[in-house]
Amino acid sequence: MSKTDTIAAISTPLGEGGIGIVRISGPEAFVIALKIFECPQRGKDTFPEPRRLYHGYIRNQDRQRIDEVLTAFMPAPHTYTREDVVEINCHSGIITLRMILKLILNCGARLAEPGEFTRRAFINGRIDLSQAEAVMNIVRARSEEAVRVAARTLQGELTDKINQIRDELTAIRAPLEAWFDYPEEFQDGELLAGQMKKNLGRLRSEIKDLLQGVERNRVYQEGVSVAIIGRPNVGKSSLLNALLRQQRAIVHEMPGTTRDMLEGFMNLGGYPIRLVDTAGIQGSDDPVEKEGIERSRHAAGRAKLLIMVMDSSAPWEEQDMEIAMLRSREQGLVIVINKRDLDKQLKVEMLQDMHADAEIVETAAITGEGIGMLEEAVTRQLDHLFGGATEAPAIISLRHEELLSEALESIVEAETALEIHPLELVSLELGNAFDKLGEITGETVSEALLDKIFSEFCLGK
Repeated sequence: MSKTDTIAAISTPLGEGGIGIVRISGPEAFVIALKIFECPQRGKDTFPEPRRLYHGYIRNQDRQRIDEVLTAFMPAPHTYTREDVVEINCHSGIITLRMILKLILNCGARLAEPGEFTRRAFINGRIDLSQAEAVMNIVRARSEEAVRVAARTLQGELTDKINQIRDELTAIRAPLEAWFDYPEEFQDGELLAGQMKKNLGRLRSEIKDLLQGVERNRVYQEGVSVAIIGRPNVGKSSLLNALLRQQRAIVHEMPGTTRDMLEGFMNLGGYPIRLVDTAGIQGSDDPVEKEGIERSRHAAGRAKLLIMVMDSSAPWEEQDMEIAMLRSREQGLVIVINKRDLDKQLKVEMLQDMHADAEIVETAAITGEGIGMLEEAVTRQLDHLFGGATEAPAIISLRHEELLSEALESIVEAETALEIHPLELVSLELGNAFDKLGEITGETVSEALLDKIFSEFCLGK
């Protein structure tokens, strides 16, 4: 991949729409754009003025008009890539966009690789690697909270904190290196070690603070699975429809209507939720029902939160206990006592005694009664599972979490080495921590890793 040639790509989703954008970046961006762009303002001495939209037309090699467009010329370094950039705003249609892109490529640009615009922004120092990854997280965000979390990283919160910790590591390591070279200048090595231990303890706490809330922030980005379980005909499908605000599942008074898993997607409290309606769990000789029940058990096992639905008009049965036993210690639980509009035979007190940590909500799913309370209960359970919000810079990426954990481990090893090993090992562990933190921002990162990260980006970004 050349870092000096001019690249181009379609930067908007393909399909019909009001506006489509073709982006060009590189040293020949202006020259290439002017070969195909016809504009009444071209005769002026000031043309093209930076960051001004010019109305005109794209013409092909035969001087035929392809589309009416608005074009912006943005000179380096005040652009996304810190290179000369041209953006052509045309009518969004797959044929039109591809025709314009083909003209640009014929004039000397090459097709950008996935993520290459953002990679150039990183290489040219406009953003660091953690901010580049935040760009992709914003593009892929599945909830408003996911956008806010990624935006904090894009604004540099994580970068600033990582750089601060690296500066502190350097400050801790500097007198140690000086002591190696000029031991006669240091009267008390124990005093030096004592001060280092105090400083390392503070750094350890700072990194632990960064790691708090990492699972919650990642769930905002990736989503969480919630399974609706229960006996047949307790109202699971009605509950799914009520939560999704649509007729996703067929509802019928005959037991066993749902013979396979159904799912839908929703957002609650910032959490993107994959909601799975499972087949009623019961004994059956029907091979189709048995397969559906087995799938239900697997779905329940993979879910982070279970919504166990029970029929208010039916007494507790042994089968309910079997279903309740599907829950593991790591899973949250909301018990829904459905059909509250019917004569109650189920004892709530018994359920409270059996599941003290669960939320219990009464609903009438068919009418929508109690659904708001159920949504609040689900959100509270997820908040409990993933911990409270933190003021520390948000960590989303598994890569960042692993690197921070490795840096923390090196600092812990350095603290141990202060007690039982030569101080040279302390310096080595501090150097390891410094390098691991540098991989987060891209200060110490390989080309192979950059290739992997940016290959996951979409074309045009």
